[in-house]
Amino acid sequence: MEKFQALMEKSLVPFATKLSNNRVLKAISGGFGMLLPIIMVGAVASLLSGLSITPYQDFITANGLKTIFTYVTTYTTNMLSLYAAFAIGKCMAEQLDCEGQSSIIGIASLFVFLLLIPAGVAADGTAVTNMIDMTYFGSAGLFSAMIIGVVVPAIYSVFIKKNITIKMPDGVPPFVSKGFAGIIPVLCITVLFVVVRQLCCLTPFGSFDGMIYGLLKAPLASLSESPLTFGLLVLLCNLLWFFGIHGGMVTMPFITMLYMPAALENLDAFAAGTAALPNILTNTWWFTFVQLGGSGGIIGLVLCMLFVAKSERYKSLGKMAIAPALCGVSEPVVFGMPLMLNVMMFIPMILTPLLSFVLSYAVTSFGLVPVLNGMQLQAGTPVLLSGFLTGGWQAAVWQVVIVALQFAIYLPFFKILDQQAYADERAAAKEA
Repeated sequence: MEKFQALMEKSLVPFATKLSNNRVLKAISGGFGMLLPIIMVGAVASLLSGLSITPYQDFITANGLKTIFTYVTTYTTNMLSLYAAFAIGKCMAEQLDCEGQSSIIGIASLFVFLLLIPAGVAADGTAVTNMIDMTYFGSAGLFSAMIIGVVVPAIYSVFIKKNITIKMPDGVPPFVSKGFAGIIPVLCITVLFVVVRQLCCLTPFGSFDGMIYGLLKAPLASLSESPLTFGLLVLLCNLLWFFGIHGGMVTMPFITMLYMPAALENLDAFAAGTAALPNILTNTWWFTFVQLGGSGGIIGLVLCMLFVAKSERYKSLGKMAIAPALCGVSEPVVFGMPLMLNVMMFIPMILTPLLSFVLSYAVTSFGLVPVLNGMQLQAGTPVLLSGFLTGGWQAAVWQVVIVALQFAIYLPFFKILDQQAYADERAAAKEA
């Protein structure tokens, strides 16, 4: 175990540290973080629109509520790429130390995203220049939005750092000065991406978005559809947590890039009333099934502390940690027990999320648990409620099974630590 730990600290930890500090991943992760209110509102509207209870559907249809829910979905999740282009562009500008221009750069990214959207198509199949194709406003345009949100700020920052801007006198208000400073960079970026747009029109894809979606969809879809990819990300996340590195900061940008488009497809299908949702694996799996209770899947471990512990140390920690664990916050246990660098807890900390993932995938594949609807939940949504909102009562019941599994895996390892702590407490009491 010591040799393995030394190997991980020498090879994996430095790599993960560099990855977690990567500006591009931070910008993408931060951008999607900004979009959480939009995503949540759209998800709730989709849930209310697609809830498959016949009397309920008859009621909301007769009262016009279904139309209202559809409006909300159309302008939130169905336009997520539009918002992502701005949010990622703004966050990328901040990563490039362009905070004073970050909002303008975000707007420039949004402008380029719209500039590259193909023209709308009339009923006879001909392109109409004063129409815009909204296909890529939703999940289909997310990859384009990520690329534009990273590339446009990178180009813009060159103009700022090289002082290729219009400079106004000192007495001019800052907001006016910043606006003029952006004219030359935005003009040059416009010329560049107009050329890119025209060149993409000459390709078989017909547009920039079509090319990006066509080139990336197949390889990324094959990655996201493979349980192996998801399993490796689960393994990496918890390995990093064991060594004291925030595994979520490293893995969540990849989870978002690979699995959020699949979740949005499910959400659209669910809102439309489709019985069979298209994608088993989505980013909502992470908190609903796999990391239930946070890193290491620790609700079962906290229950061990509450109901099995003899030592006052672990009884007290269990009482403090149960509420956070039920809401997916594991730091009190990771650092308070600790799980981090705790050789005795290495096996259950790694095994529990992996086994939860494998079994959840199996029961979903066999139809015992429904495919999750793709609703994006607020971090901290309690267990059972998260399962019910994303997969109905079956998913909530399965969460109870996962917690029981966590308890069974952690119990024998926890008993050893608890006995040691209990013995230490008794020895200290005798000395006192």
